[in-house]
Amino acid sequence: MKKMISVLLFLILSPTTILAWDDCPYNEIDCLSPGDCSRYIDTDNDNICDHSQPAPEDRNIEITNIQEINNEQDKITYHLLPISLILILLYFITHILSKKKIISIVNHRKIWNILLLITFLISGILGILLVIKINFGIAIPLPFNVLFWHVEVGIAMFVISIFHTFWHWTYFKNLFRT
Repeated sequence: MKKMISVLLFLILSPTTILAWDDCPYNEIDCLSPGDCSRYIDTDNDNICDHSQPAPEDRNIEITNIQEINNEQDKITYHLLPISLILILLYFITHILSKKKIISIVNHRKIWNILLLITFLISGILGILLVIKINFGIAIPLPFNVLFWHVEVGIAMFVISIFHTFWHWTYFKNLFRT
């Protein structure tokens, strides 16, 4: 009986590994990112999704091709310092304007609360679009890199949220006091 179950399991599971080659639903080629897709599988341990490459017997892996792919992925850079410095400078400008009574403190805070809301909404919407692409395979064609702008706007949101946290510091301090 155990042999029969083993044979049945082998027959059921073997086609899944055989059919796992070169059938990516997103038409990716040599996908290196396990976090981008819920269907990522790597049975041959080459750090490339099996769905995005031919079967091992059908391919000729060259080290230079793998290095070129890695170099292309390394080209994306995010702008943590420029975004942070620009927002800090703008914050101090509006802060000084409010201290000199050119704008009210209420308007100063409204400006930054609105910017916090806008960055939250943009980052959240782009994050949802990424989840839809990864989980459901529905890629919404947009004229920009969704992941890049999700991260860039997320950086801005983080910096603005630091300003927001400092405004409400006593609230947070009292929240954790027993």
